[in-house]
Amino acid sequence: MARFVNNRRARGLSPRTCDFYAGNLTRFVALAGQPLLTLTNDAVAVHLFNLPCRPGGKHAYLRALRAFYFWAEERGLVVANPCNRLRIKVPKPLRPAVKVSDIPRLLDSCDSTRDKLVVAMLADTGLRLTELASVRPVDVDLERSIITVWGKGAKQRVVRYGPMTEELLRKWLNERPNANGLLTMPARGISSMLYRLQTQTGIRCNAHAFRRTFATESVRNGLNVFYVQSLLGHSSLTMTRIYAEQVSSEDAIKAYEPIVT
Repeated sequence: MARFVNNRRARGLSPRTCDFYAGNLTRFVALAGQPLLTLTNDAVAVHLFNLPCRPGGKHAYLRALRAFYFWAEERGLVVANPCNRLRIKVPKPLRPAVKVSDIPRLLDSCDSTRDKLVVAMLADTGLRLTELASVRPVDVDLERSIITVWGKGAKQRVVRYGPMTEELLRKWLNERPNANGLLTMPARGISSMLYRLQTQTGIRCNAHAFRRTFATESVRNGLNVFYVQSLLGHSSLTMTRIYAEQVSSEDAIKAYEPIVT
């Protein structure tokens, strides 16, 4: 198990992702009472079924197990992946997004240029919380209206922002104290600021809610879903589709163009 986690780290996966694998696999072994490499398909299924958690939690264990056994199968440590054909049905959760009509109210409720910039950048770029916190002034290209960021898996990408975000960026760069990072506060500080804004306005506005808004509105505005995937930094189009799930059949009808003309 340690070799697998070290392999994930060597591949550049984030510490949080590596902790996810290590934690879930360690707990599963403790509950199963035997080493992972000795488990059969039936044994894994039984142990997953008996886990004292909800379907979502069981699915998280299965994700970690699939990754581990895929790695083990590649190295000949197991003859066949014990997770083959194992499925856990998980109820589809309601994933909140920030309504576009609520964004002006959020901006008006901000106490400072920096807080307004946080809201504008999250809505305009779809950045993850940690990505936003790690942006440095040198990463911002004001002439081209783009920001270079490092995402999950140590992957670099470029995102773009609009006129209002540019105006706030220029204003903040003039006000900004001499400190580390563009926003001069860590991810936890950004989360706390957004929570205060949420409490004040009653509008749910964490970073992931903005990210879903970005994905949904980009697709609604006609941006190719592969471009949206690239801007969000997703390795899989499946994840992009989950983020943009609020795009409805009505949106599809509006975007439809006849094939035969």
